[in-house]
Amino acid sequence: MKIRGHVLIYIALVFSLLPLQTVFGLKERSPRSSSMASTLLPGQAASYTILLDAGHGGRDRGARAHRPFCEEKRLCLETAKLTKRYLEQLGYRVVMSRTTDTFVPLSKRVELATQAHSDLFVSIHFNASQNTAASGVEVFYHGAPAARVKMKASLALANLVLQGVIRRTQAISRGVKKNNFYVIRESAMPSILIEGGFVTHPGERRNLKEKLYLEKLARGIADGIDTYLKKKKPRRAL
Repeated sequence: MKIRGHVLIYIALVFSLLPLQTVFGLKERSPRSSSMASTLLPGQAASYTILLDAGHGGRDRGARAHRPFCEEKRLCLETAKLTKRYLEQLGYRVVMSRTTDTFVPLSKRVELATQAHSDLFVSIHFNASQNTAASGVEVFYHGAPAARVKMKASLALANLVLQGVIRRTQAISRGVKKNNFYVIRESAMPSILIEGGFVTHPGERRNLKEKLYLEKLARGIADGIDTYLKKKKPRRAL
């Protein structure tokens, strides 16, 4: 009986040193790969800075609609914050023109982008129309021939962001268009302005009231930005 007792103690000691996966035949699960993973090498994403401009704010409420109530300035801020989170997950440095419900002059928004040495300026807005049937997403860029390099880069960014948003949300695409909006005209870097949907369209307004939909919209914006920057020549990390 003494020998058997020693054997049992020895077996128990061996099992205590083995991983649970080996003892019970369990397979170790590998961590899930993130759908937001970027193919940029470590440090490359961090070398880029993106200015996210949440449109309107404070006394400037933007577009509004009722039943259910929907206010553009709130949608802009929530979507910008979600986009910031996804871009930071990819390793990018993100600066916000506002992080609370405050009024920021247009000139200050452009100035913030310059001070932050931003590589991209992305302004987030939502649409409205007297025609309640109007719906969909559109992206604007400034097409000044005098700034041909910026114009070409902004157009490429606009197309990729629109593609990313439509792929994520399945919304109607209203295309990429030229416009003379102050923030995309006066900014020195490639710049776009996104109209993420119509608060005056009943179906689209219901979607915009859902956080899950805004998350899809934000992921689409981040996808497009990431795809654009991956196509650029890699920069040395700061």
